[in-house]
Amino acid sequence: MDKRPIEPGLIRIFRYFTGVAMLYFAVLIIYTAIETGEGFTASQIQSYMNFGTNLVLFGYLSWEWLRRRLRYWYLPIGLITATVVPIFSNLIYLTEPRSKDLALIITSSWLLLPILLVPLVLIAWQYRFRYVILFILFTTLVELSVLLPVVHRIDFETLPILGVPFIRAFAFGTVGHIVVHLIDTQRAQRRELVRANIRLSKHAQTLEQLTVIRERNRLARELHDTLAHTLSGQAVNLEAIKTMIPPERTDIHEMLDHSLNNIRAGLAETRRALKALRSATLEDFGLAISIRNLATDAATRGDLRLNLAIDENIPDLTPDVEQCFYRIAQESLENTIRHAHASAVTLQLVRQEDVLRMVIQDNGEGFDLREAELDDKLGIQGMQERAEMVHGKLTFNSAPGKGTNIELIVGVGDD
Repeated sequence: MDKRPIEPGLIRIFRYFTGVAMLYFAVLIIYTAIETGEGFTASQIQSYMNFGTNLVLFGYLSWEWLRRRLRYWYLPIGLITATVVPIFSNLIYLTEPRSKDLALIITSSWLLLPILLVPLVLIAWQYRFRYVILFILFTTLVELSVLLPVVHRIDFETLPILGVPFIRAFAFGTVGHIVVHLIDTQRAQRRELVRANIRLSKHAQTLEQLTVIRERNRLARELHDTLAHTLSGQAVNLEAIKTMIPPERTDIHEMLDHSLNNIRAGLAETRRALKALRSATLEDFGLAISIRNLATDAATRGDLRLNLAIDENIPDLTPDVEQCFYRIAQESLENTIRHAHASAVTLQLVRQEDVLRMVIQDNGEGFDLREAELDDKLGIQGMQERAEMVHGKLTFNSAPGKGTNIELIVGVGDD
């Protein structure tokens, strides 16, 4: 069977059906026993089998532990049981002395219609149409294999008997096709709704990010035009005053030097804050250009031969995903410069269908992954945490003397 999650509400409907069927056959057993005074006729044995089957199925569908244990086989086992037992229990009428009665045969065959209709709908609800076809073929061939030896011949008298399985198969096929079509349409609409929600969420995040960037830039401009200029002006004034004070007034010179140092420290801190408030490289240039600049700068500082392959057709990403790629690339390149003693580094950033893949590979000394996990000087744990935050997959492949290969894969499709 397909390993897709069970549709919401399907188990509840299945359990409800088995509960109703169980009560029906219980009432039928009691009523027949009271009316006939017998307890083991063919029809009563059939009722016993159906009652027991639905009782077992009701308990089976109510046992959550079995669902977790059997996983993908949980629903198929229930559906197969709900199909096979009614079919074979219905054939008990052949043990009746009147089994050659055409009316009895036709009536018994049509009694399967409501019993099998529910498993058919559930199969069409959960699985593809080919499983509906398998269900129809199985139920039809089983009944025909039993009916053909009974009727012995095909004529106008027996044709209505042999036609019942085919008519029922046509009805099952029509119902199954309708249900499958409706469910497929619903699934497509549900997927499109999820995609729309994802796009709306990305759009909202982008607007929020742009708003934050604009506000930070506005604050940076105001601080630069007011506080930074004021501190610079005060420093110039104090320097001028210092030249006017006689050299022998060391106490005044010390006070002025102390004030100048404080102003210079405040000015340096202000510039640092302004730099932090200004837009980051990612916000200014985007992921592709930022990583290209990052790799080029790292190769220049580390005297490395750089092989660069960056896809220019990178989709719009959320800020956290962009930060993940940028910071992992930054950490990996810094490790190459400081620890790898490499002569060349390769960086690839490409989109492959619904994932964005980044590979950073060097020809350096490499390292033992087990030792690196114990002593995280290379920031492996931090990189893994960043990847997990965006539901990405980060893998390391390295060994002493064989270089290092780091691969990051993050889903970027609407699904």
